[in-house]
Amino acid sequence: MNIVRPLFSLALTGCFAIATMPALAQTEPQGFYVTAYAQASRLSSTSFDEVGNANLGAGLKAQFDAGLGLGGDFGFNYGNGWAAEFEWNWRRHDLKSLSGVGSAAVTEGDFASNILFLNGLRRFVRPDSGWVPYVGVGVGWVQEIDFDLNTGATERAWSKQGDIGVQLIGGAEYALSDTWRLTADVRVLRLGNQQLSAEEGVTGRLAKPGYNPLSVQIGLRRMF
Repeated sequence: MNIVRPLFSLALTGCFAIATMPALAQTEPQGFYVTAYAQASRLSSTSFDEVGNANLGAGLKAQFDAGLGLGGDFGFNYGNGWAAEFEWNWRRHDLKSLSGVGSAAVTEGDFASNILFLNGLRRFVRPDSGWVPYVGVGVGWVQEIDFDLNTGATERAWSKQGDIGVQLIGGAEYALSDTWRLTADVRVLRLGNQQLSAEEGVTGRLAKPGYNPLSVQIGLRRMF
């Protein structure tokens, strides 16, 4: 049963519902900020077909280890409970197992992405607390999504550029000082099923591997 789509729709509805609720004491200083973060990312198993000369065949199923992500953002806090930011995110999920007709030939692999986001955030500011919860939605442009399935020293890669994705954000910011903040949040990214064209060592394509990771991240933010 595919629960990603209804879960995503429910989370999106919840984000907009929370963001439109009245909140107290939404005044805070305006200004720019930058953030650097690291994330743990989880990518669910996915089924797909290989069409080309790699001889992996149809009905393949891949499972992944816990992934690692790195990124940063440059944003502006409007001082009224709203913020906007430009974000760069890279993440990689190493292949744990691959099953299917030709899967025995694969010795290692990974599913990775490099994405640029434009995010809008609703911040819930309280003057009597160092914590600032927030929710947000981001639209992402895929600079590259890449699936590698290698056999020993033989590298085989399929990739795609230019796709559009959406992410949901929920987390909190904690003031360490007047200028430094600690951030922690959960992000749900949805790119859906992909059509990846041959990039290296193969011909053809990978048909419909799904890419909808869930991540938890910790960041350090500098206010200006």
